[in-house]
Amino acid sequence: MKGINQMTHRHLQPNPPIAAAPYLKYLFAFAICLAVLCVSPALLAAQAADYVFSGGKVYTLDKKQPWAEAVAVKDNKIVYVGDAKGAKPFIGDKTKVIDTTGDVVMPGFISTHDHLIGSGWTGKGVQLFDGKSKADYIAKVKKYAEENPDLERIVGMGWSTGTYGGRPTAKDLDKAVPDRPALILDFTAHDAWLNTKAMEIAGVTKDSPDDQPGVIYWVRDENGTPTGTGVEGQWMEAYVAIGAWDADKILNETIDTLHPLAAKNGTTTYLNPGIVTPNIKDTNGKMQDDMKTAMALLKKREQAGTLKMRTFVLPLVKNPKADTGQLMDFMAGMQKQYNGDKLFVRQVKIHPEANWNVELSPMLEPYESGKKGTYGIPPEKIKEIMVAAAKSGFDSVIHTDSTGTSHAGIDAILAARKVDPDNRSALHHATWLTPEDQKRVIDNKIPVNSTPNFTNDWSDTDKDALRVMGKKRTMAYFGRYPEFARAGVPVSLSADVPSTPSTMQAPLFVIEGAVTMKDPSNPDAKPFPPNVKPMTVEQALRAMTVDAAWQLRMEDKIGSLEVGKYADIVVLDGNPLEVDPDKIADIGVEMTMMDGKFTYKKGSSD
Repeated sequence: MKGINQMTHRHLQPNPPIAAAPYLKYLFAFAICLAVLCVSPALLAAQAADYVFSGGKVYTLDKKQPWAEAVAVKDNKIVYVGDAKGAKPFIGDKTKVIDTTGDVVMPGFISTHDHLIGSGWTGKGVQLFDGKSKADYIAKVKKYAEENPDLERIVGMGWSTGTYGGRPTAKDLDKAVPDRPALILDFTAHDAWLNTKAMEIAGVTKDSPDDQPGVIYWVRDENGTPTGTGVEGQWMEAYVAIGAWDADKILNETIDTLHPLAAKNGTTTYLNPGIVTPNIKDTNGKMQDDMKTAMALLKKREQAGTLKMRTFVLPLVKNPKADTGQLMDFMAGMQKQYNGDKLFVRQVKIHPEANWNVELSPMLEPYESGKKGTYGIPPEKIKEIMVAAAKSGFDSVIHTDSTGTSHAGIDAILAARKVDPDNRSALHHATWLTPEDQKRVIDNKIPVNSTPNFTNDWSDTDKDALRVMGKKRTMAYFGRYPEFARAGVPVSLSADVPSTPSTMQAPLFVIEGAVTMKDPSNPDAKPFPPNVKPMTVEQALRAMTVDAAWQLRMEDKIGSLEVGKYADIVVLDGNPLEVDPDKIADIGVEMTMMDGKFTYKKGSSD
């Protein structure tokens, strides 16, 4: 049979088998070429990108491919990252090729703590941030009032107790503004300085109750009469009473001012941890009303295609008597409405304290004066809220400016993780932590957000720290976020506008602060704390891209330049990894893209 088969095969095969292979190869190649010629226009049209960035360096923040030469974008996604040659097939007749020669292309910056919705009102009026003394403050307010005689009220921001030399008084502010109400916020927007006229209009008297003695209150004289400083939001009703608050107007103005500014700075995503309005203390009432108003305004912009950034909005808990169950129901309803990839409600913020620099935030050990501070929201309530949020599928962020709130926050986060092992609740600020709690953060990889200018020498913060906590504890407890980053903790960075002025919102400004431990706005600044090794530039860039995306549960969609991720991109005119660290804030943003659309282009009015 074998012979027959072989003979039959040879009979059916007119040419020797060895000679057939080249003909078949050529025939196959011809068929492929014919097919390509027939369908290549359709294929090219299908893969042609809307934009190709090419010519410069691309820093992807993708560990598998840190550097590239080109990025291609189609619709709202990245379709190619690689060398310039590989991008050529993505260039069609309608593709816009953007020459990035001399530039650096990066993922869009992500801020996980900026109040860019309702905070615009805090920056209105006279600015006292550069004031040098009490007399300087009074002179600046007086000059502003005289230059604006038609204003019905004088507002402003920027004083500090350290520079003033204690708590400001109405008597002093009356010297600058005797005829109209005046209310000036401190540099953190937590406390306010009122004149006599403002207190009269608001009905502030000896009989006015404090919202939360020791935390939210009026500073009083020995007779119990308010002297002119409202602490930790005690003044908010007075702000409304003097006619300074208009919700719709101010919310719209803030969005239309601060969103374009942040986009111009290269920001493509941000977390708004509580809408700063005079109603934030009313957790289960007016705070929620203001949030609904703001979300509706943002939704209109999203539908119109004018929303500049991916926006996470958080309800804020400032009231220790807040109804946790009602709050969770409110959040569930808001999440149902706002759970896309541009507008989100997924977390809750807890704000349990007043300022540490005036010895009000709770410390585990006494301040140098012997005071210990007070919890605005007690540890058991903090834990109750975080655990309830975890059960409902939400993460939490907690304002931690003291060793006490940091300790309580860590306890609550660990409790929330027992409910949800993937819970990503975070410490925000993490200003003061004992060595024991620093170890707990590292061992448990508890996410941290930090604002570098809150722990350097900006606004005399260094002097305040040494004054209230002493040198030994300051050097051991204060501003440890670089050490967390080195230990592999997911650290994010932000400016926390309005507690820093909007001029400091720029991510590159924030990054410079993190890698120098200095205030970038002050050419004479010195590193503080001097014993803390700064973040590396790579770590700081990660903190405003991939690590921030992880904290927001968006690591699979944003934070690095990878095929399939959203086209959130920033183009810089310099390389943060190559310039002097003191010059990072001077790097310019050439263009910002969010979701495949430009939200900022230098020199363009679009």
